[in-house]
Amino acid sequence: MPTITVRISEEEKKKLLQRGELSKSVREAVKLYLEADRTRELLARLEELQRKNPVKTTTSKEVRMINEDRNR
Repeated sequence: MPTITVRISEEEKKKLLQRGELSKSVREAVKLYLEADRTRELLARLEELQRKNPVKTTTSKEVRMINEDRNR
């Protein structure tokens, strides 16, 4: 597994340490960031597709479509 170096303030370090081991907290934060970024990309793609073919969908249907796309 690759190793990275992250510079954070003392305040950020204290907050991360409150959540457990520092490396695990940073790893989880990076994972959550990447998942959120992927979700933003998928929602942007969905909006683009809906503009091309305006069809009314429900929020639950959109969530299901996003999950299906993630599992591919």
